Amino acid sequence: MSRQYDEYMEGKFESRGEQYEIVEPTNIEELMKAFETKDVIEYELSCLMHDEDSSGWSELLQEQEDAIQEYYSSIPDFDNSLLIRNINYLAKKYSIRIGDLEKMLGISAGYISRTAKEGTAKKMSIDVVWKIARFFQTDLRDLVDRDLEMPSDENELLCRFIQKLRQQTEEHKITWKCLGGVMFESDRVLEESGLITDEGVDTDAIYHPHDQKAEGKLLLTDDVVACEDIREDMSLVIVPYHMEKSGNTYYDFFFMEEIPDRGDPELASYNFEKIFRTVDVPFGGLASYAESLYLTIRNQEFSADMSSDVRKFITDYLK
Repeated sequence: MSRQYDEYMEGKFESRGEQYEIVEPTNIEELMKAFETKDVIEYELSCLMHDEDSSGWSELLQEQEDAIQEYYSSIPDFDNSLLIRNINYLAKKYSIRIGDLEKMLGISAGYISRTAKEGTAKKMSIDVVWKIARFFQTDLRDLVDRDLEMPSDENELLCRFIQKLRQQTEEHKITWKCLGGVMFESDRVLEESGLITDEGVDTDAIYHPHDQKAEGKLLLTDDVVACEDIREDMSLVIVPYHMEKSGNTYYDFFFMEEIPDRGDPELASYNFEKIFRTVDVPFGGLASYAESLYLTIRNQEFSADMSSDVRKFITDYLK
């Protein structure tokens, strides 16, 4: 052998100056270590010259593979359907066909599809699962235990929220109302809520966030828009604005609830529930998504209006 290892019979060995031993996993953390150990052994095997004895490393590799398989076979509640859903999600996300994924991973054609059949008792080889996790640079634990279609943090959650809003807007599943402020006269709700004030004909409308003290004036960049189809009894409001003497446009998203005054139907108070602001540091990366949604809303505002039934008829006719 070209690499020295001690106490082989006990599953211990040395590689590149580091001590390793065969891992017999009992949980997912140890399973990941077992795969890392397997990778080290495979590296040593690849470094051997043709005339060197590979039997010792081959036996170590077999021992580690058996330990991995033993753990995998012992998992009674392994959710194979979740795994398959995650693989399909990742493949779709990166525009990779399952057949091409199988080729790139060096597994037989149709293998993933066969293990995905409903009611099948066949589970995907853990070695293949490990290859898929590494290919997509995804944590093995996430691949088998977490629904990857569900966001894992606030930024991802909000990103998908905005993207769905845009998609539903494009499909005319939700509608938006222009509350004005720049191109159109401000709706009374903006004034009554104290959200927007207008200091004169030749001045920009001033935005007053209800739970934020701004340094300097916040001026509307474009009209405020609202949607009543997202949350019952509350409107989703988007305010595009910029800071005085600054050209950057920011977007505030919040829910606004109108509470009528029982004594005077003409009067009302308003509750505000912030969702996020692109001006805030954690959410700055959402600015481009917010801008894309807003432009979709504004472009649709000037398009021809028609009922959903008429639109569906024309769409079906054009197919």
